[in-house]
Amino acid sequence: MPSSFPRLSFNRFGDPAQVLTLQQVNRPPLRPGRLLLQMRYAPINPSDLIPIHGQYAHRIALPQVPGYEGAGVIVDPQSGRSTGRRALAVAGDGSWQTFVTLPEDRVVWVPDDIDDNDAAQIYINPLTCWVLLTQWLPLNAGDVLLLNGGGSAVSLLLAQLTALRGIRLAVVVRNAAHRQALLAAGAWRVIEAPQLAQMPHFGARAAIDCIGGEDGLQLARAVRSGGDFVALGLLGGHQVDWRRVVDELKLHASLFHLRKWNAQAAPAQWQTAFYQLFQLLRRGQLALRPPAAIYPLHQYAAALQHAAQPGVNGKIFLTPTTSKTVGGGRALIQRSSQ
Repeated sequence: MPSSFPRLSFNRFGDPAQVLTLQQVNRPPLRPGRLLLQMRYAPINPSDLIPIHGQYAHRIALPQVPGYEGAGVIVDPQSGRSTGRRALAVAGDGSWQTFVTLPEDRVVWVPDDIDDNDAAQIYINPLTCWVLLTQWLPLNAGDVLLLNGGGSAVSLLLAQLTALRGIRLAVVVRNAAHRQALLAAGAWRVIEAPQLAQMPHFGARAAIDCIGGEDGLQLARAVRSGGDFVALGLLGGHQVDWRRVVDELKLHASLFHLRKWNAQAAPAQWQTAFYQLFQLLRRGQLALRPPAAIYPLHQYAAALQHAAQPGVNGKIFLTPTTSKTVGGGRALIQRSSQ
């Protein structure tokens, strides 16, 4: 086994393409109560890039390794050999590196019948959607849920999960090209943004705002008085006017951060949520897109450029291996034998 391994990190905030650097580092020392995970795949999510730009500078100590999710295999810290047991790279260090240390009491094991492709991207978006529907919002079968940002990965996941639970999802889109994919995934209705402005009495039970600003306020107006309004993202770059949402429209407003939910979730609650998602995957009730491409860590600049292109169908994955860039990732993905 080589003595050093690749890792991406940043020691100043800014454009990820400018501030990320590739380092060769030793395998990290292992403290008691922690396990050593050798990474296989880590996606590039928008939420991974936000802290690099400096939005959370007040709570980020530099230098920092980015990457909030991924999957790998636990290795023996003495020999460096694989144990054959796979786990998620969550609740550990940043995933855009070769080795991650995980707290034993929060390890999420990957079942044998779940491939690396699905495991690597089960956390940020699927867990967020599942927690919103099962724990955050008081929704019942037949309720109408409004969602904007209809071109996002979250919209396709929520379309699938709401259909499973009998919730009627109305998705607001700016581009009608997303209509068929959303309806096929399980959305009840797809509404173009200008149409929503003409539907002030739509009367949805709740809304999830992924854009903010005026778009978020328009979404809130279509929720009935006393309903729920959840801010999930900020694609538009501006906060919704919370005073108007709460005081004028009389909605119950909240801001959902997966990080904060994680901090307060009991270990059993955390494990149960992942177990339920794995069950949905194996039953074919939840489908995740295969990666659009897989890049080795040393090609991170090309990976970031690819991820920023409009219309990319699937996530861009990073891997510590030095193999060539591969498109249509599923052919590369292998399950470990346990």
